[in-house]
Amino acid sequence: MRALYPNWTPPSDLSQLSGAAAAAPDPLIERLWNLYREDRIAEVRAAIAERQSSDPNWKAPEELVTALETVEARRRLTNASDTGQWRTVLQVATEAPSLLTCVNVDVLWRVAEAFVRTDQPNRTRDVYTYLLQNCANPGERLATLQKALTLLPEQQVTALLQFERKTGESPDDFTPIRDELARRRVERASLDSKVTASAEDLAVVERLIQNTNEAGPVLILGWYNYHHGNPARGLELFKTALDRNGGTKAAEGYAMSLRALERLSDAEAFAYEWRERAPENMKIYLDVATALLSQDPPPRLEPSVIARIVPVVTAQRFSDAAQALGWYSYNTEQIRTARDWFRTALTWKADDEASAYGLALTTQRLTDRAGFNAVVAQWRGRSQRIADLADGANPASRRQPIVTQPVVAQAPMPEPIESAPPPVQPRQVMVEGVETEQTFARTEDNVRRRQTQARSALGRNCAMTRNPAGLSGDSALTRGWCLMEINRPMEAVAAFDQATATGSSRAREEAAYGKSLAYLRKNLTSEAAIAAAEAPQTRERRVELGASILTQRALAAYRDGRYVETLLALSERARIIPEQNDLLLIRGWSYLKLGRYNDAEKVFRAVQQTGYSEEAAAGLNAIREVTGQIRY
Repeated sequence: MRALYPNWTPPSDLSQLSGAAAAAPDPLIERLWNLYREDRIAEVRAAIAERQSSDPNWKAPEELVTALETVEARRRLTNASDTGQWRTVLQVATEAPSLLTCVNVDVLWRVAEAFVRTDQPNRTRDVYTYLLQNCANPGERLATLQKALTLLPEQQVTALLQFERKTGESPDDFTPIRDELARRRVERASLDSKVTASAEDLAVVERLIQNTNEAGPVLILGWYNYHHGNPARGLELFKTALDRNGGTKAAEGYAMSLRALERLSDAEAFAYEWRERAPENMKIYLDVATALLSQDPPPRLEPSVIARIVPVVTAQRFSDAAQALGWYSYNTEQIRTARDWFRTALTWKADDEASAYGLALTTQRLTDRAGFNAVVAQWRGRSQRIADLADGANPASRRQPIVTQPVVAQAPMPEPIESAPPPVQPRQVMVEGVETEQTFARTEDNVRRRQTQARSALGRNCAMTRNPAGLSGDSALTRGWCLMEINRPMEAVAAFDQATATGSSRAREEAAYGKSLAYLRKNLTSEAAIAAAEAPQTRERRVELGASILTQRALAAYRDGRYVETLLALSERARIIPEQNDLLLIRGWSYLKLGRYNDAEKVFRAVQQTGYSEEAAAGLNAIREVTGQIRY
C-alpha cells in the first residue's frame, strides 16, 4: 500500500480495512463445532434450524454441513448393519461415498459383509482388497483377514495373503491366518479317510497343540489319526484332549480308538461312564457293547459287565444289541435266553431278518412248535434260510450263521462271584405263594367274570369233549370261556381258535384275549404273547396281558437261575405297570445273586418299609452273610 500510496498510514485495527475487513467471529459457529465434537448431532441440527428460522439468509458453514451428513450416514449404515438390513447398508454407502475410506474401517467391514449377505462375494473381496492395499494400521489389516475367514471361500482368503507387508515401520504378521487355514484343511481331512493332509499342515496343528492348552487342535489331530489308520496315536491325543476338558467328543474318540485297537473290554467300561453325556456317547457305548458281545469265540464276561449292559440296551430299545445278546446266548448254549432276546429284538425292529432267523433256530432247538411255526409263517416268503430251516435243509448249528450284516450276541448267564459264598435262597413261598396271588389276581378276576357268563349260557355242557369246528364265532367263544371255568385251558385254546376263524371283530378280540389267558394258565408265555397279537386289544387289556406275560417270564427266569433275564423282564414290566412288593423281592434277590449288593439292599429296605419286614429282613441278612459286614 505504501508503494502505491506513500502517505498511507495503516490503521491500528486491520479488521477495519474497507473491502478486506475480516468478519467478526460468530459465537454460534463455535458452539456448533463444540457440539459436533461432543457427538451431540441432534443439538447441532436443532441450533441450525433455530438460527435459520430467525435469520433466513444465514447458512451454516459448508464444512460443518458435510461433517454432519457424514456422521448421520455412518449412523444409518451402522444401524442397518446391526439389524441385518443389508441392502440398506449398500444404499447408504452408495449415497455417502465419503464414508468409504480408511478413516472408517468399520464401515468398510460392514459394507463387505453386506455384499456377502446379498450374494455378491466378489464385491466383498474387492472391499478387503482395497483395505489391504490402502490402509496402514497393522491391527486393522489383520482383523480384515480374520473377517474374511468367516465370510469368503478359503481360496479367496489365501489370495489376500499376497498383500502382507513384510517391510516398513509396521510390518504385517499374517501367521495366525495361515495357521487357521492349515487347521481347517487338517480338520476336513480328519473327517474323511480319503482326504490326506500335507506334512506342512499337520506340522502346523502339532505346533498349535504345543503352544496352547486348548482341546480343539488336539481333537482335530486325534480324529485325523483315527480315520487314517493310526488309532494308537489317536488314543494318545484323545487322552490329552480329555485332560484339557475336551468333553464328549474327546470321550467319543477315546472309546472308538479303544474299539479300533480291539480293546473292547476297556472300551465298554470307559464308554459306560460317558453314555449319558450326549447322544453320540450313548451310541458309541451301544456299538462297543455290541462289538464286545459279538466276538468269536464268545468271551467270558464278568457278571457286572452283563448287568450294566442289559439295562442300557433295554432302556434304549437298541435292536442290534438285543440281537447281539441273542446270538451270544445261543453260542453259549443258553437257548431260552437267546429266544427271549431275539423276540425282544423283533419287538423293537420288526423287519430284522437276522433276529427272526435266530428266533426260528431257538424255537426249533427248544421244540417250541407253536413258536417255530409262527416265525416260519411270517418269514417263509422273506427269508430263504428260514424257509430252508422249516424244510429241514438247514439244521440249527451251535454257531451263528454268517449273515450280510454284523451280527451281535447276548451275554452268558453270569457265574456266581467266586470270592463270595452263595447268597441265602429266598423262601419258596415268596415265588410261588405271595407272588402268584398278587400278580395274577386282577387277570383271574377278569377270567372268572367271563367264565360265569359262559356257564350261565351253557350250564355244564362244555364238560363234554367236543370238536369246536363247525361252531359259530360266538358259540365257540362261549365254549372257550366255559372250558376255562373248568380248568381245561388247552381245549379252550381250540375253541378260541374257532372263534377267531369264524367270529366277528369283537369275537376275534375276545378270542385272542382268552387264548392268551389260557396259555398263561399253562405257563406258556411265548404262546401267550403270540396269541395276544392275533387281534387288536384295548389298552387296558394290552397292559394286563403284557404285565402277566412279563411276570411269568421273570418268575421262570428266576427259578432257572437266569437273574439278568429276570431283571430284564421286571424292568420291562415296570414300564407298563407299577411293581408290587412280591416282585420287588424277586428283584432284590436277583441283584444279590449278581453281586450287586448295594442295589439289592436298597430294594430290600424299600420293601421293609411297606410291611414285608420278614421277607425283606431275610434278604438283608443274606447280604450281610455274603459281604461279611453289617450294613445300616
